[in-house]
Amino acid sequence: MNKMLLALGLAALAGGGVATVSWLDPFESESAPEDGDGTTAVVKRQDLMITLTEKGTLKTRNATMIRAETSAKIEWLVDEGVNVKQHDELVELDKKETEDRLEQYQNQVTQLEAELKSAETEEVIQQGQNKTDVEKAELGLKIATVELEKLVQSDLPADERKLRLSIDEAETAVRREKDKVAAYEELRKEDFVTENDLQEARLRLRKAENDLETARIDLKSFVEYTRPLDLEKKQAAVTEAERGLAQARQRAEAQLAAKQAQVQQKRVSLDRMKKQLEKTKETLSKMTIVAPTDGTVLYGDPDQPWNNENIKVGSQIWQNMVLITLPDPSEMAVSLQIHEADISKLKKGMPAFVSAEVLKGQTFECEIIKIDQVANAGRRWWGGDDVKRFTVQIGLKGQDKDLKGGTSAQVEIKIGEVKDVLSVPIQAVSAKEGSFFCYRQDGAKVERISVEPGASNDAFVEIKSGLSEGDRVLLHDPEIAPGAAQAETPVTSKP
Repeated sequence: MNKMLLALGLAALAGGGVATVSWLDPFESESAPEDGDGTTAVVKRQDLMITLTEKGTLKTRNATMIRAETSAKIEWLVDEGVNVKQHDELVELDKKETEDRLEQYQNQVTQLEAELKSAETEEVIQQGQNKTDVEKAELGLKIATVELEKLVQSDLPADERKLRLSIDEAETAVRREKDKVAAYEELRKEDFVTENDLQEARLRLRKAENDLETARIDLKSFVEYTRPLDLEKKQAAVTEAERGLAQARQRAEAQLAAKQAQVQQKRVSLDRMKKQLEKTKETLSKMTIVAPTDGTVLYGDPDQPWNNENIKVGSQIWQNMVLITLPDPSEMAVSLQIHEADISKLKKGMPAFVSAEVLKGQTFECEIIKIDQVANAGRRWWGGDDVKRFTVQIGLKGQDKDLKGGTSAQVEIKIGEVKDVLSVPIQAVSAKEGSFFCYRQDGAKVERISVEPGASNDAFVEIKSGLSEGDRVLLHDPEIAPGAAQAETPVTSKP
């Protein structure tokens, strides 16, 4: 035991506070002072057994933690301490809000299924309409192309031939009428025809010449105006039909894409809503919590007892919160919180003894089975200070035990033993300003002797220097003891 811990022990004995460790006294008769008044003891050589005593919490090593898988209020709760069988109901959570949400999701799924079917129908209709529109545009382009080819290959050449034939016919008619007029003029000289007949012949000649001029004008108009204009119109019709086909295809693609997007949107919404529905169904199924195994009901997590007060009917619980622990009483352990000053003294496998407060008088053999490597600093159940403590688990061996998890237990860990050392009762050592003293009595004379303490338990402390075997020491500090001012025995100091 180091000097700091010795000072704590001495302070506790003097009424100065509560020490963080206590020491087991394995000795019996030799712990009593040798003189009859109980005020002195003799320095003697003996073996000292060193133990560390701590209070902890009993827990099961293989406890089944039952956690809430959703957040809700507790509607019904099995009584604590009840023995339950596998599949027995333990907790019933308030389902109203979840059931309402489930009904809402079911209605939305039905609506989205109808909307999806309608959107898929619209997509099929759009595909048919797109096919019709494109085919119509393709037909328009084909007609315009054929009409252009017909105009170039047939209509325009035919019209030109007709016009030229009309000119030829008109020229022939003019020549014929000229011949007639010449003949009538000769016959008129012989009075074979009348003047009226001659005038009619001349009139027919003028008409034929006029027809010839008209035919020539028609041909010129055809070549210079009609043919280029008709050709341009047909070419424009082809261009417009090509543009119409391209637009029909683009329009069809865009309209189909819009319909497909609507279908996809409805499908995604439906899938999302179905997942919400299934998740809600799963949540609803988890709101009735059953026992996964046989066991005795213990509320909450024994390692986090500050949350247990929230486990009651009407309380709001949150997801992953430990609601119930079903301990396995066949494998018990004690969880200790060891001060950082003592943790280096402990090793896995060290023997220890456990006494449970609920079973007065019984002590169980055990050993250290686990020492955390990381300290738990500043946790609130220690008042939020900066003291670091390490969790140590003490495993009880295979005795038949009737212990309950979550109850308190006291553990004495055997740290070691020192052999054949000088020792005095622990109350014979005084601590002042970091130094340690004993008051040695020699007849009527009392000297304050500086000593170097070593290992100790709750009864004796090793004296490494300052005293000799057989010295007699006071079991109190005469300088502060009641009535010290009237003491008849003078006290002197010796370094």
